[in-house]
Amino acid sequence: MVLWREALKPSVSIVMPVYRGARYIDKSIDIVSRFMNRMGRPYEILVVDDGSDDNTREVAEMMARELDCVKVLGYERNRGKGYAFIYGALRSKGDVVVLLDADLDIPPQQVAILLKAIDRGADIAITNKWHRLSKTRASLLRKFMSRAFNLLVRFLLGLSFRDTQTGAKAFRREALLRIIKNLYVKRYAFDVEVLYVAKKLGYMVVEVPSIASIRLKRPPTIGMVWRMMLELLSIFYRHRLLGS
Repeated sequence: MVLWREALKPSVSIVMPVYRGARYIDKSIDIVSRFMNRMGRPYEILVVDDGSDDNTREVAEMMARELDCVKVLGYERNRGKGYAFIYGALRSKGDVVVLLDADLDIPPQQVAILLKAIDRGADIAITNKWHRLSKTRASLLRKFMSRAFNLLVRFLLGLSFRDTQTGAKAFRREALLRIIKNLYVKRYAFDVEVLYVAKKLGYMVVEVPSIASIRLKRPPTIGMVWRMMLELLSIFYRHRLLGS
């Protein structure tokens, strides 16, 4: 198996940004690698430590010594999930680059659904946790906040997607590299800017349901909500008012 992976260029790169994930990152890597082995496509997993102040990187590197498909990247200062994903994507080799949240709120089986959409012609495939076929469990407050944010995205940027934030997305490499050149936001509203730029550049983006139940954790803090709003307004200002 090792020789097989080394002989073939990965067709799929799984980029997993992680922050303070020491307690779960080894299990997540193991689960994702086992699933990708069953899929049978040449792949790589890039774990990007987003400046964690625990031993996340050490735990991930321990797994990388056991699995030749795993590469661990990182830097000292926390910069945000968007920055971490870009950092990994620019160092990946796959023709398709997948963003997968490292805590596996969305299980790796979702990767197969995303890749199927790419194989059928989409440039970008995103998971929609509010799709009629998705099974999402969330508190009323979390549902309200998600819906309110989505309405604001629609109003300010004209995006019609029902869900911009779920951490399971797939990109054709050439599309993603072109999009990255036009990004400014690297933290909370990163996903929104990616999708806005993708539509602006004419790429085909499709939404797919989650094939497994999603249980949303506690709502974001007031501080996080405030920063998301500021980033969303900065996207509106740069792209719609300035036209950059």
